Amino acid sequence: MDIILYNILVGFCCLFFGYLFGSIPCGVIIGKVFYHKDPRLEGSKNSGGTNVGRIMGKKAGLAVIFLDMLKCAIPVIVVWAIFKFSPLLATFEQNLGQAMWDNGVFYIYLTPIGVAIGHCWPVFANFRGGKAVANFGGYGLATSWFCSLIGFATFFVTLKLKKYVSLGSIMAAVTSIIAAWIMFGLQFWVPESFWHIGMWGWGDYLLAGWEYAASITFVGGMLIVRHKANIGRLIRHEERKVTWL
Repeated sequence: MDIILYNILVGFCCLFFGYLFGSIPCGVIIGKVFYHKDPRLEGSKNSGGTNVGRIMGKKAGLAVIFLDMLKCAIPVIVVWAIFKFSPLLATFEQNLGQAMWDNGVFYIYLTPIGVAIGHCWPVFANFRGGKAVANFGGYGLATSWFCSLIGFATFFVTLKLKKYVSLGSIMAAVTSIIAAWIMFGLQFWVPESFWHIGMWGWGDYLLAGWEYAASITFVGGMLIVRHKANIGRLIRHEERKVTWL
């Protein structure tokens, strides 16, 4: 029973750490500090970079996008570093006589899920946040060159052709999810030493296993669901095209 409780505690800590980081309302902070505006009261009424850019200009929008990407990349790297360089796993096994479940890999990928939840429903901003697009991009950049390449290429090509950030974001999420599952499938065809193919090659705990694919799917699925209203407007040809990017 102790090992189950400890595993639950570790998983909760990773999820909660990600949630607190994700709850930092970059768009609201930049809007109020530098422009004396709250992006949640204008435009599409969310604090993401697209709406901030529409209301406050290109520099503000790009700054929010960059910070929201960092907001996901940093906690993922921090949790990975804790598992890789700290004595956490050894201490866990020494005290309980058993290794941590999944050797801790699963818990690293819980962190970006927490970030996305915090970004969409931030505790520091009355639970009114963005749509996790930049978070999704930051997650990919911090973990996988393959998913990043596929996702960003899809986003910018779609944006270039259609001028809809929402459509580009949705398509990028879909192709990145597919890419992550392709990487997972490759492990059945290549030697075990190459299981990290498509990742940045940090090794050990950053593998393209089912944990990564499931996590990307969850965050990408959240992104798509958060664009429900945008999807409706796209279908009705009422979605606003971006002009500041």
